[in-house]
This record gives sequence, structure tokens and C-alpha cells, in this order.
Amino acid sequence: MAEWVYIVETLTDGDYGFPLDRIAEIGICRVDLETKDVESLYGSRIMLEEGSFTAKQREYLENHSRIRVDELQDAPDLYTVIDEVAEILRGKTVTSFDIGMSVNRFLAFEPWCLTHEMTVMSSVGSLVPENMKGPDPDDERAAILHAYDALYPNDTPAAREGDSALDMSIRTAFILLGVREIR
Repeated sequence: MAEWVYIVETLTDGDYGFPLDRIAEIGICRVDLETKDVESLYGSRIMLEEGSFTAKQREYLENHSRIRVDELQDAPDLYTVIDEVAEILRGKTVTSFDIGMSVNRFLAFEPWCLTHEMTVMSSVGSLVPENMKGPDPDDERAAILHAYDALYPNDTPAAREGDSALDMSIRTAFILLGVREIR
């Protein structure tokens, strides 16, 4: 029987969290810890009005999350994405590289308020040895990339390409599998 764990990663317009910052993109995959199968499930950007960004949020979005504000104008409405994500995660076991970022700063609060919908595991990043997280372990995106490269220097799972939230969730799934192998 499959033992699925759902991996959620977010790209945001800041690292403070709700209510100052927002999710601009969310990605979900799942990993079967028994068979080691990884499946892409969901990836979506979220429509955020061009004029709704502070200068700091715009800079963070473009330089850290690597999303231009104009790329969000044709994205689905926030509440559509929330409904779709809630449907996927309802009753599931969920984690991310840094639960403190994705869940505790964003998904736990309105308008998402998803913590009562799912069981939250500890962070995948908490299983990763410190030397594998890179020079800036507080930068979740950089830590994911560094940990993935440390575990898979030859890109064996072929998950190195792409910068989307879904790409980050897939890398996190393989990191989870990799650290379970070395423990």
C-alpha cells in the first residue's frame, strides 16, 4: 500500500509571511516513501494586481522568487487556487523543505487557513545535514538547490532544471528520499 507524503513549496513576494507578504506560486508533488515514486500534482501562479506590490515585495519576487510581476496578471484567482490546493491536501500528510516558511508563515493563515485540512510533518530540511544546506541555509530556495546537488551531484533523478514552485517541490521530494537513504 502506498505511503504518500505530499510536498508543498511556495514562491512568495517576501519572507516575512502573512499579513505582509503573499504566495505568488505554489507547487505540490507527492512521494511514495515505500516505492520511491515521485509524482507531480499541481503547480499554479496566483494573480496579484500589478499595483499591489511594495518596492521591497517587487524586488523579492523578481530577484528571489524569479517571477516578474507581469507574469502574474493572467494567473488564476487566489480563491480558485486555494480551493484546488485544499482539495488536493485535504486529509493528507504534508511537508516542505521548511514548514516554517510555507505553512507557518502562509498556509496556516487566512485566506489559506489549511492546517486543519492536513497532517503536517516536520520539515524535510530538518533531516538534511547542515553541510549539505550550503552557505545560506536560511534561504530556503538556495538550501533546496544546494541539498539536491549535494545528494545528487550527477542529477540522477533529472530534477535539476526549472525554477518553479513545482520544480522546488519535486527536488524536495528527492531530498527526502535521499536523506532517508543516508540515515
